[in-house]
Amino acid sequence: MASRKFYCKLMRVLATGVLFAGASFAPLAGEASLPRHPQPSGNAADRIWNQRRNETVSAGNASRPAPQQRPAAAVKPHNHTIQHEPASPVSGTMGYTEAELRERLAKKYIQPKPEFRRVSGAAAGTDYRPGSMDVKIPSLFFPPDEVKDVSETFAENPDGTFGVRAPDDRDRLHTGYSSAARQQLQEEQRRRIKAVPGGAAQPKGTAGYNRGNANPKYKTVTIQVTVPAPSPFRALTNGDFRWFTNSKGHYVVALPSSLPQNPLQGLPADGPMAIRNASQSEFMAVTSDDPSDTYYYKNQDTFPNYGKAVPVYTETRKNIQGDDVAIKYIRYYLGGQYCIIVDSAGKRGVRTYRAAFVFPESKQYEYLPKALYAIENLKGL
Repeated sequence: MASRKFYCKLMRVLATGVLFAGASFAPLAGEASLPRHPQPSGNAADRIWNQRRNETVSAGNASRPAPQQRPAAAVKPHNHTIQHEPASPVSGTMGYTEAELRERLAKKYIQPKPEFRRVSGAAAGTDYRPGSMDVKIPSLFFPPDEVKDVSETFAENPDGTFGVRAPDDRDRLHTGYSSAARQQLQEEQRRRIKAVPGGAAQPKGTAGYNRGNANPKYKTVTIQVTVPAPSPFRALTNGDFRWFTNSKGHYVVALPSSLPQNPLQGLPADGPMAIRNASQSEFMAVTSDDPSDTYYYKNQDTFPNYGKAVPVYTETRKNIQGDDVAIKYIRYYLGGQYCIIVDSAGKRGVRTYRAAFVFPESKQYEYLPKALYAIENLKGL
């Protein structure tokens, strides 16, 4: 019995030794063993092996030498290209997507609405100089902007884009366009990479811009933009005014010829105020408030109050002498119709020069330029 136990134990030891020896020379199935890569040569068998090697080994591991082996010479696999999406556009081969073209057209044709426009309709910007007959008028009094279609035609490129991208607009990922344009841009880029072998090669004979194509295609892009309505205001001429000097009021003013009547004519004394009218709802008044004047107005405001009327617009502009003039535009019901009152006040020295023009709203395209021209050209003496 003792000998049988010793025999079994001996057999287990021998079996264990055999298994250990076998594992030392032939690893078990599924064990991570390092393959022994042969040095590449120029024959066909080596090229096939290199191709299979690059298909199974990741790009990161393939670039590092195998452990316990001297680094092998760099090998360029044949007939195998790893495609990837470039971070920047291919120079000279890419135009614009349709979404980009629409945004570029909008930037080109849609102009910011100016606060003031001239009588001619042009925008009155920082280059405006007071005293001109092409006087500036608040845009509020112009008709609403109009909507119109604008179109441009672009050649279609082989990569599916249109036109020629500007040299300073090559980086399509940093163009400042909207998310919709950038998304369409990236989709066009992916489609182009898949369509062109190698992902970045330029098709021969096209140069990226429809050259060499016997039947070029074109794309017409149309957008709607708002444009300023034509000016309805009547242009001014020298015959529209008569210059008047008031020595007692110490000013010179341009009186509209369309207001010929002088209600103060024939009175025993005249003073710093000048009044002209054509009817009850068409008149103007100009005066100067002088703190030292105790004879005519006894140092009181010479213009009436307009009650609870709220101005529809207020501004401050320079007159021809460079003084600031505050202007109020008031819509006022007078004589059975709505009228516009343009009231101004500008100070020069100790005097305040005031002017007020009243006219029917239906005649604003005639009177508003006249009123503002007279206000800008009211000179204190």
